[in-house]
Amino acid sequence: MTLGNLTKASLLLEIGTEELPASFLSNGAKQLYKNITDFLSNNRIEHGDGVYYYTPKRLSVLIHDVAFQQPTQVIEIQGPPLKFSFNEKGEPTQVTYGFLKTHNASIKDVYTKKTDKGEYLYLKKKTPGKNIFELLKENFKQIVLSIEFPKVMRWDINRNLVFVRPIRWLTVIYGDRLVPVTLECIKSTKYTYGSRSYKNKKILITKADRYPKILKKAGVLVSPSERRDVILKRLKELSLEVNSKVVEDHELLDEATNTCESPYPVICEFDAKYLEIPEVVLTTTLKKHLRAFALKSHDCKRLQPYFIVITDTPTCDTKTVKHWYEEAAKARLDDAKFYFEEDLKYSLEKRVEDEKEVIWIEGLGSLFDKTKRLEKLALVIGQTISGVNIKALLRAAYLSKADLLTNMVREKEYTSLQGIIGGVYARLSNEDELVARIIAEQYLPQSTSDSLPQTIEGAILSIADKVDNIVGVFIINEVPSGSVDKFGIRRQANAIFMICLEKKLFIDFKPIVTLNLSYFNLKNNHTDLLEEQIVSFLKDRLRNVFLEQKINYDVVNAILALPEVNPYDLYLRGQALTKFRASSEDFEKLIIGQKRVTNILKTCNTMYHVNPDLFREPEEIQLYNKAQTIKNELDFLVNKRAYLDALELLLKLRVDIDNFFDKVLVMTDDATIRNNRLALLQYIRSLFQKVADLSEIVIS
Repeated sequence: MTLGNLTKASLLLEIGTEELPASFLSNGAKQLYKNITDFLSNNRIEHGDGVYYYTPKRLSVLIHDVAFQQPTQVIEIQGPPLKFSFNEKGEPTQVTYGFLKTHNASIKDVYTKKTDKGEYLYLKKKTPGKNIFELLKENFKQIVLSIEFPKVMRWDINRNLVFVRPIRWLTVIYGDRLVPVTLECIKSTKYTYGSRSYKNKKILITKADRYPKILKKAGVLVSPSERRDVILKRLKELSLEVNSKVVEDHELLDEATNTCESPYPVICEFDAKYLEIPEVVLTTTLKKHLRAFALKSHDCKRLQPYFIVITDTPTCDTKTVKHWYEEAAKARLDDAKFYFEEDLKYSLEKRVEDEKEVIWIEGLGSLFDKTKRLEKLALVIGQTISGVNIKALLRAAYLSKADLLTNMVREKEYTSLQGIIGGVYARLSNEDELVARIIAEQYLPQSTSDSLPQTIEGAILSIADKVDNIVGVFIINEVPSGSVDKFGIRRQANAIFMICLEKKLFIDFKPIVTLNLSYFNLKNNHTDLLEEQIVSFLKDRLRNVFLEQKINYDVVNAILALPEVNPYDLYLRGQALTKFRASSEDFEKLIIGQKRVTNILKTCNTMYHVNPDLFREPEEIQLYNKAQTIKNELDFLVNKRAYLDALELLLKLRVDIDNFFDKVLVMTDDATIRNNRLALLQYIRSLFQKVADLSEIVIS
């Protein structure tokens, strides 16, 4: 198939669906884009840049300068061995004729070539490339259906199709030509559909390149960045009309962008009496129930009695839309006001006793049991860190889970306010301001983009809470597997490490886990195994954190080989080892020595004690004496966490270690001498492992 003189054109692929979940759009479109560009590259189809688009009703990709056809491929084909290819007279044998016939070639096309197995006949065969139409027809189903979504579904008309939502149309165009492909019973066309304002009428895409412009005329902005810009511009204009500014909310902006095809913001108003509700409750009400942006005064000190909603119908009757949104806001704000006022009748402190009647997690006791564990755990951690207000920390720990019993948090639209509303209620109960802040910060961070606790006490309570969650999940054997993490403890472990690294907190979680396990008063004898599993889990998560920070994998292995799980301390060790590797000329020689030490001790399961009186060779005496001279200084540097200096000090042992291995036979027949030399190597290894296990370092 040819398209005249056309060798390159733009390729458009649009999947039209029923309304897609807003949170699935961006990733779905990215995957579609990757699938198509990978398909083109893997099939040797040259192509230029591209862009992906999405709206609630479509995922689409537009790739420019896509070659019409694969380049012709020359393939070298091996034939029969030369010794069987010609007879004594030099004439082709039947084997040769069979080879030529199979590949539609003549004798002049063949040549000989030497291989490891002898000489063979060969020929080169040109294979014409397939065109984009043929390739898409063969691969289209894989391109579309390999997109992964958190949830998928089937529907009546196409029971064999599995996709995030029912697919209603396919638009596949190369240049100005339809690419005829089929997905079950759905056939591609050159048509798409406009917005609701255009009554969803069919729209002809005359040329792939014109796709965004044609849809724009039909009331659809396929570019999410363009929709976002329209929303932001109009939000600013409308807020200025009432002498206000919009309360920034990037999550809400993303959601608004992804829930409309032609955004049309409308400003609405509510009764000023609702401003008596706490600001966070009012903004959450508007956001969760109406997807509305709250407005505040220009000095940002107070909210204003206005909100802006994003409709998807520019041709709507604005007055009618405004009326119904204001009625909906009134109903929701009435509910919020009621919950708030009812909650104030019963203090947080009184609710703590009620926690005894609430199961935290089945098999792990009540919410009150968790509160008591948090008090003890927060105290232990708090006492290891200077400058902590222990009194405020313990008070906050005691009150921390009380807001889970409030009307506000029990209402599902406000569950995101857990902790935050607790801080609000604490202030209104005349608790100390620091106590209120600690309570409000206890769940932070809840994602990698979330802010961290600002107070050191809030950081400690957050860490204690997350450690208790992780330990509890292991006790009930709900350990994460694959992509399944029912209680989100991977995220919580990452959050713990984020806090420790950002706040520069030195906390060893191995004894913390041991202590936390004891607080559960387990009746079985599996606590040692549980502790081992939890520590292993924490180290695995910490490994990922360090690798994401571009610390070399072997350096990560070297620091995680140590028994402690002290994130910030291990980070400092990793940084020191990385710098030492880059600056020391003798680094590799030092590593080789440590690998030799480790290899010899690998099968040694007994710990021996050095007896200097048993040394026989000057090299072992020299190594021991040198190690003894640096030991105290090494301990001093390690205690100061001056790990780079500690590594420089250990480097002084390098020559003596090499001399020891060159001149001393460790595995001598004399068991007493042998064990003493093994004891010396164990001692040397223990000095190096005060910093890291250098035997884990990979050298070229």
